[in-house]
Amino acid sequence: MPSERFMRLSGEKQTVIWKAAVEEFIAQPYEKVSINKIIKQAGISRGSFYTYFEDKRELLAFILWGTRQQWNQFCLESIEKAGGDYFGLMSMLMDQAIDFCRHNNLFALHKNLIMYPEPIMDSLPKQSDCEREVKCLLLDKIDRTLFEDPSEENIVQVFKLTAMVLVSCLSEFCLHPEQEEKLREDYRRALKILRRGSYRGQKEAGAA
Repeated sequence: MPSERFMRLSGEKQTVIWKAAVEEFIAQPYEKVSINKIIKQAGISRGSFYTYFEDKRELLAFILWGTRQQWNQFCLESIEKAGGDYFGLMSMLMDQAIDFCRHNNLFALHKNLIMYPEPIMDSLPKQSDCEREVKCLLLDKIDRTLFEDPSEENIVQVFKLTAMVLVSCLSEFCLHPEQEEKLREDYRRALKILRRGSYRGQKEAGAA
């Protein structure tokens, strides 16, 4: 993550640097990303840049962190609109995710990064960190009475499953944007299955 000196910059200046970095990572494959172009676009010196970030891997981590913070803010606003209904939140997310990615041109960014898994993996948070973040973000804001099993363990598992469905649909959309309506329908169907189940009976799998 950025240095303390960077974090002491004004929010406006941080945003200028973030936008300049995003534009460069979108325009170039990872290994061709130019620090010189970024600092020129952001209006900072090379010396200042290296007091903010150790290298471009740390800069990439900052970019992905920034998009995650924006996304977290949307989730907080949406769970409130949904009255604590987690699946109400998830129903909103497909539209918002597509708009969010288009607005930030994140599809182009991820397309440039996908061929370079090592820097991406270094920049992404660990699964345990994500789970902890989701718990802190949403666990106290959802209506647990809507879950058949309101335990924390069960709800975290639901978080994981619904997140996988969303990411899968978004990945497909990135590859096949012409199939948007079908993917939206697939997403709604998957949410319905996760919310209500798929079996009428109560027999366990493999039972006679």
